[in-house]
Amino acid sequence: MRTFRSDNNAALCPEALRAIIDANEGGHVTGYGDDEWTARAVRAFRSLFGAETSVFLVATGTAANTLAVASLTEPWEQVVCHHHSHYNDDESTAPERLTHCRCHPIRTDATKLTPADIELAASGQRGDVHQPQPGVVTVSNTTELGTVYTPAEMRALCEAAHAHGFRVHVDGARFANAVAALDCDPRALTVDAGVDALSFGGTKNGLAFGEAVLFFPQGDGAAHARATYAFPFHRKGTGHLLSKHRFVAAPFAATLADDVWRRHASHANAMAARLASGLESRGLVPRVPVEANAVFVALPASVDAALRAGGHGYYPFGDAAWGVSRLMCSFDTSVADVDGLLADVSSAG
Repeated sequence: MRTFRSDNNAALCPEALRAIIDANEGGHVTGYGDDEWTARAVRAFRSLFGAETSVFLVATGTAANTLAVASLTEPWEQVVCHHHSHYNDDESTAPERLTHCRCHPIRTDATKLTPADIELAASGQRGDVHQPQPGVVTVSNTTELGTVYTPAEMRALCEAAHAHGFRVHVDGARFANAVAALDCDPRALTVDAGVDALSFGGTKNGLAFGEAVLFFPQGDGAAHARATYAFPFHRKGTGHLLSKHRFVAAPFAATLADDVWRRHASHANAMAARLASGLESRGLVPRVPVEANAVFVALPASVDAALRAGGHGYYPFGDAAWGVSRLMCSFDTSVADVDGLLADVSSAG
């Protein structure tokens, strides 16, 4: 039985698996990124985001997020994030350890940060040697609660951040789901909105491993130039430069071709929408709007027990007082998976 624990639990999508096999058939190939598969992936990213985009690949999301932020900051700065963000909640001490910056989580009942949050975080600190200085605002899109920043929201956030001297990083572990949900050009959520860096996720959308760190030139281009120079040294110095680089690059090249990445994300989103609709019809209304591939719902104790006894898997999420479970759909979640869980909900009720 496939579970709803996490899109990390899914197998490889067929395109990614085929790409690894094809790359392996290349025999002996120059390592560390000097290969045709990496060149192909870089071209694909630049086709999506613009010719001036700097592209770097790493294996994990923690490496992508922390090294991207480290490349955009100095050790006397702060990183502002949502208190439920992956950067604050699930990266352990990696952010502080690798950036040497203070992590400044914003506690809010909203699922997304707003320009007002940035204004408050920056208040009275700029230029004061006794306080950490503006460094980076990092947001997740899709958010950890499954909602999606729109292009207008991202633009407003970037304008507020830049006005106070912050750069903007997007944790895009599920960026594909955000793009699919809005059916928009990926540039509208990044380059055109003013974003400085994006961690473009692959693992949660069918890759075995692999995240891409993208830097975009904004303003006078100084932050982009500095980050582009610094990132390779941060990546090597922390042990995140892969020698057999083609095996992380090839799946990206394959899934970026012909909008494969969007189609897989769209399917995951559609399965979450089907699940949410079925739960609502059974009187279980999701706690937050279902905008991407996650459903957050409070399950009655009897239903929860019956589902777990039946082999269904999912995680509790957020503050314990919420009593909320997260059900996550992936590229390989099927209609039968969703309808099977819903049938068991009905039986348990």
